[in-house]
Amino acid sequence: MNETSNPNPDSGNQDTANQSSQSSSRHCVFESVRRAAKEGAQEARAAAEKALPKVKAALSDATYWAAYGVSFATVFSYTVVTELAPECLKAGGRDGAQAGRRAAEEFASNRKQKPTGTGATSSLDPAGPAVQSGSV
Repeated sequence: MNETSNPNPDSGNQDTANQSSQSSSRHCVFESVRRAAKEGAQEARAAAEKALPKVKAALSDATYWAAYGVSFATVFSYTVVTELAPECLKAGGRDGAQAGRRAAEEFASNRKQKPTGTGATSSLDPAGPAVQSGSV
């Protein structure tokens, strides 16, 4: 009777064998994916380490040439203007530069000495100066 109720007496063993082979094939697939990801990360790291000095050198060169260009343009323009400009233009430029420097220094010193907690408003306050009662 046992034989008639179960035509394949080894089917229980086959199910276990199929499950273990599926498990090992899944394990094998995941292991190969993990290994490939790890190798890819190592290769990317090695490529980045090789490329980093080249990137640094390119950035350094770009910075140098940008500074060179700005300096050259500034000095060239200033020299041409001072050589070709009439004296009244030179005097006006000097006076304007001195006035601008004084205004910037005064502005900076006022910002440094700004009182805190006294209720005074800054001259740069968008709400404007505080209006005292009795003054119009």
